[in-house]
Amino acid sequence: MLRCLDAIIARAERVSRGLAWAGGALLLMMVALIVVEILMRRLLGRGLGLSFEYSGYVLGIAASWSFAYALFHKAHIRIDAAYVRLGTRGRQALDLLAMGSLAVFAVFAAQAAWGVFDESLTRETVSNTPLHTPMWVPQILWVGGWLWFAFTVVLLMLRVSLAAICGDSETLRRLAGGSTIDEQIEEEAPSAEGLGS
Repeated sequence: MLRCLDAIIARAERVSRGLAWAGGALLLMMVALIVVEILMRRLLGRGLGLSFEYSGYVLGIAASWSFAYALFHKAHIRIDAAYVRLGTRGRQALDLLAMGSLAVFAVFAAQAAWGVFDESLTRETVSNTPLHTPMWVPQILWVGGWLWFAFTVVLLMLRVSLAAICGDSETLRRLAGGSTIDEQIEEEAPSAEGLGS
């Protein structure tokens, strides 16, 4: 069962990476649209009128699509002032508490996002701009990111809980533990080497 769960987690990490890349691509396309809009206003005196409204949608979508990737790479903010002073058991307890808290937050946030999407779909809500964008269109992409994030957090919480029950402290630390200074340096080393050449 643990091997199957680990395989699902590995697949979820790859999907999360793809979603993060897609979110980045959306942001780059939005930047290109803003540049076109600025040039059109400068040269023609009038723009497309898309960038202001759509940039907000893209930001929300790209962010929600990236949350799971940030989870897998421990990029969410953690305050570890007490954490680094604790022993192994204390750290494990805080890791479980942090992962459990994040799972509760992610599930509630995904549920709230679904409620917003469902209401927009039911009421056929459109934006109060000249474009009259049906709100369910950007919201389905946004809520999809929240649902994926909630799924990945609950999946990791399940695996971390099983690791704690089995006494597998290495898996617990790898999946839920805070990055050590050595891990952070190792992670940054390839980018620092690229700057030097």
